[in-house]
Amino acid sequence: MSKSLGSSKLFKIVIPLFLFVLLVGAFSDWIIEWMWLDNLGYDQVFWTIKVTQALLLISALGVALLYVLPNMSQLGKKFSTMHFGQSPLAQLKLHEIDPKKIKTAFLGAGAAISVFFSLAFFMRWDTYFRFHWSEMFGEVDPIFGHDIGFYIFRLPFIELIQNSLTSLVFFITVGTIILYIYSGALSLKSIRSINAPKGIKKHIFINLGVWLLLLSWGYYLERYNLLYNSSGALYGASYVDMNVKLPVIWILCGLTFIMSLLSFFQVYKDRLKWIIYTGAATIIIGVVGNGFLPGMIQQFVVQPSELQLEEQYIENSIEQTRNAYALDEMKTQPYSAQPAEEMGWNAIDRNEETVENIRLWDPRLLIQTYRQLQEIRLYYQFYNVDVDRYHSNEGYLQMMVAARELSEQMPEGSDTWVNRRLQYTHGYGLVMSPVAQEGSQGDPRLTIKDIPPVSDMDFEVNQPAIYYGEHNNDYKIVNTNVRELDYPQGDENVYTNYQGSSGVPIGNIFTRLLFAWNFGDMNILLTDYIHDDSKIIFWKRIQDRVKNIAPFLRLEDDPYLVLDNGKLYWIQDAYTTSSNYPYSDPFNNSFNYLRNSVKVVVDAYNGSVDFYTSDENDPILSMYEDIFPNMFKPIDNMPGTLKQHVRYPIYYFKAQLDKYNKYHMTDPQVFYNNEDLWTRPNEKYGGQSIKMEPYYVLTKLPGQEELQYLLISPLTPNNRDNMIGWMAANSDYPNYGEVSVYQLPKDRLILGPAQIEARIDQDTEISRQLALWDQRGSRVIRGNLMVIPIEDSFIYVEPVFLIAEGVDIPQLQRVIATTGEKIAMQPTLWQSIEALYGKRDERIATTGVDTTTTLPEQPQATQDYSELRNLWNEAHQALKDGNWEEFGRKMKEIEDRIN
Repeated sequence: MSKSLGSSKLFKIVIPLFLFVLLVGAFSDWIIEWMWLDNLGYDQVFWTIKVTQALLLISALGVALLYVLPNMSQLGKKFSTMHFGQSPLAQLKLHEIDPKKIKTAFLGAGAAISVFFSLAFFMRWDTYFRFHWSEMFGEVDPIFGHDIGFYIFRLPFIELIQNSLTSLVFFITVGTIILYIYSGALSLKSIRSINAPKGIKKHIFINLGVWLLLLSWGYYLERYNLLYNSSGALYGASYVDMNVKLPVIWILCGLTFIMSLLSFFQVYKDRLKWIIYTGAATIIIGVVGNGFLPGMIQQFVVQPSELQLEEQYIENSIEQTRNAYALDEMKTQPYSAQPAEEMGWNAIDRNEETVENIRLWDPRLLIQTYRQLQEIRLYYQFYNVDVDRYHSNEGYLQMMVAARELSEQMPEGSDTWVNRRLQYTHGYGLVMSPVAQEGSQGDPRLTIKDIPPVSDMDFEVNQPAIYYGEHNNDYKIVNTNVRELDYPQGDENVYTNYQGSSGVPIGNIFTRLLFAWNFGDMNILLTDYIHDDSKIIFWKRIQDRVKNIAPFLRLEDDPYLVLDNGKLYWIQDAYTTSSNYPYSDPFNNSFNYLRNSVKVVVDAYNGSVDFYTSDENDPILSMYEDIFPNMFKPIDNMPGTLKQHVRYPIYYFKAQLDKYNKYHMTDPQVFYNNEDLWTRPNEKYGGQSIKMEPYYVLTKLPGQEELQYLLISPLTPNNRDNMIGWMAANSDYPNYGEVSVYQLPKDRLILGPAQIEARIDQDTEISRQLALWDQRGSRVIRGNLMVIPIEDSFIYVEPVFLIAEGVDIPQLQRVIATTGEKIAMQPTLWQSIEALYGKRDERIATTGVDTTTTLPEQPQATQDYSELRNLWNEAHQALKDGNWEEFGRKMKEIEDRIN
């Protein structure tokens, strides 16, 4: 007896414990997500989203159950009293089963259907956010006169309700009819009536009436989808849509509404033929009105006078697309594009800083150089090279920057659990090099290098450890009894313990069990190295961190590393988007409204994530600010000088480019004829013709005196290679976000990148030299062709790299510079420019200034000065050529002369 009692008590303890563990396991993802967000200070995001999801699920489930369960109860009641005669269901012998069990089975099926229905709302929490916290755009669509906010915020959720309810009622109605037919309780006696008990008729026609009423509502909403029509000469509602399809939709809406009333009336009086006739009319009108008639009107009415009939709608599409991508805010101005060979040294000197910042190093090749020269150890790796600008003791310079991250592959023989999870926890430091400078042997000049980082430009790196980066998303456990490898120093290693604020505490048995379950790794539970102060860090990739905090934002493909006040940060651009902007042409078939409204800063050591507002006029961001009031900060609150490193993002720029190339044509006739369609130019890389990527430059815009950090792209006519214009987006405050389009003269030829590449190919001396290098165990690669605006002219620059066979280190061997007419290929950019414009020191002789007149009574001093100057020029040339012996000799002669 006591043994049985003890088993009963044990059973009462084990079962609840088992259920608790099962519940925790089922919700472990949510628990871990909450702990992670709470650690970063964003628990409001978790609770707001999860509570909304729960309320949507419960509300949708309640509505579904209110409709489905009475239907299932009715079916269960009917089926429990039927004998089914000779119907297929007679074989189931349902009449022999307890009626309560049949009814329970139907109710269970109804509950399952309701849960499935409610999941659609559970997953669409963001659609509900936009509906509930909707904003006004202050602009209306040109057809129905609704504020744009109605389409972006409210209409998608309304359509979700309509589509979901229509599908649910249709499924239940059809299922009910099929079951009644198979049971033998329902049959069609004639076209005018059906043969079924009154209760079954009532059951069917009420459901049919509800479905037709929802269908009528769907036709009412279908009107708005005409604004997203992609067929025809424009995107959006066209002449045929408004004059043929819209009236047909109104007729179908009315007919289905009448049919729903007839179905409800059928409960009281048998008038089935009315429903059948109305249904037949609806089908005929739908097929003819939506199928045959629009095509006929388009062919015989619209096409002969298409421009005249579509002009108003083309204007609508142009205006709305320009608004959706902020093309209407761009400044357009002429650019004379004077021949660069007429520019002269005075213009070059005025823009010396621009020339010094022309990017010669190609990121696609530079990454290999960094890997060969600066990875230091096998457990480090460079994954990406970013471009940014920095104020240094040598001036304002554009820099190439790469983070030395922890490799995803452990060195052979060291891939143990302790090493992977506890000891090798972070990358270390960065490499930085000016975009236009080189060191010895054609390598980049590394202004920050080595471990620990050292700089020859007085940059300080006070916290070089990189726990959060672009790669290596494995979880790590930090501050354990195993010291973490900080960095190698000679033959020894320096160790540390993580002191950052990020990471979820994992010291107690519950959290260890939770993470062991979630990551499927029992070592977390079994190891003795974890203590009370240990933390687990995960979701370490920058995009994963941002996406898990703000899943409603679209992210730029590539975050970039920034060194600011000795600390390392990642800046991630984020976008608000919508695919519901009326009349706006979609980009890449995904969205038709885009704003770069958010800059996200992630601390590479602490892992903190901060969101900054970069576009205060974006209604979608304003909506999210209302939902998450403490999440977004003004961009002026960025720490240190981070604001100086904000860039205009490439993805946003490319989207605007893509749309501007077509929608700069604001005249409907020009637009209709595609008379002035533009495109991004082609360039050669690796022997193939590819689309030229936008690139960053430090230069002065026409009419400005200050250097600006710009993202630019040349533009060419479609199917032509000559340049027609160029677009520039400003990255510097207070002018951040200003986009200018410079239109080139159409009365003369301005060479585009592909034409410049062809001229380089046709230069016999350059082709001979490159072919010679290619045959001597080396491979020649020509890097990015840069079209650089200088005052009112262009200079074209292309680097030439040499990769020796068996050594994957690209070396910058030559720089090609051209004005379009003259082409020069020399070891350095300045030498190539001198080859185009003459020796730099010769400009002194052409200025009309007689340098000897300043010392008329000291002929010997004048001669000595002239000789010293010549020696200095020779030494400077030797330095540029990398001839250190000659440079040393000349400097010794200079010293002797001075003495």
